[in-house]
Amino acid sequence: MKIALIYNRNQRVALGERCFGVLKRYRGLEITQFDLGEIQKIKGGFDLYFRIDDGDYTSDIPKSLNPSCWWISDTHLPKPYKKIKSKVKNYDFIFCAQKEGAERLHRETGKVTYWIPWAADEIPADFEFPPEENKVWDICFIGTSGKYSLRKVVLEILKLNYKNVFIGKAPYTRLREYYSKARIVINYPINNDINARIFEAMSSGALVITYRIVGNGFEDIFEEDKHLVVFDDILEEMRAKIDYYLESTNERRRISEEGFRLVRENHTYCHRLIQMFKIMGHSLDEN
Repeated sequence: MKIALIYNRNQRVALGERCFGVLKRYRGLEITQFDLGEIQKIKGGFDLYFRIDDGDYTSDIPKSLNPSCWWISDTHLPKPYKKIKSKVKNYDFIFCAQKEGAERLHRETGKVTYWIPWAADEIPADFEFPPEENKVWDICFIGTSGKYSLRKVVLEILKLNYKNVFIGKAPYTRLREYYSKARIVINYPINNDINARIFEAMSSGALVITYRIVGNGFEDIFEEDKHLVVFDDILEEMRAKIDYYLESTNERRRISEEGFRLVRENHTYCHRLIQMFKIMGHSLDEN
């Protein structure tokens, strides 16, 4: 099966590169990667044109290239959503990382859509759940502060009230290294999204404490106080839960171990790709 994998290289989240790394493990697949601009020159010759969202909505793949699919990540952002909505009609399969985005696109365009959430890189067989003595930071946050989000306020609260904190950026290839050294990873979603940070931190053995995500499939994936911890107030409640779980080592470890198992067994990019290919009528066979 010849696949044209379409995404722009060197993107921060690197969803395309992660998927390419997984797909290379499967026999029977001949994969060629194209930037979105490069695909305009392709006249055909592939069995599947698989576009992976990287935040570039300036152009599109030609209508003549089919069958095609698009895994879309940014339906929760107003400006990208408008551009996405105008382009989905050209694809045979639409996969959305946000359940609300999949439902909205279906309502507004009539296209059949599928909810395929974010995930984590596969956990290496030799990765051991990090013991307490390996923890370096009490709290960790990796990512952007969010242009029009209260996330900026959350990060300032953490900086002001806690000394042993890492807030910054890291390459996607080192996320597990960073998160595994943290007791707690704080998450504040943008527009109620279930983001990759949740899965990545859980797969690294950190306790995720997140602002509540209402609906959007959250309860379909996670169980509060079993896999992660949720807060509704960024002032008193957030700090109270951070303080409690920093002190309650056993309880923190119990929840983080449950989250770790959940992601390892159900929510890696390998799981997502197998699901998408199954929807499209193909099975992936490992070497």
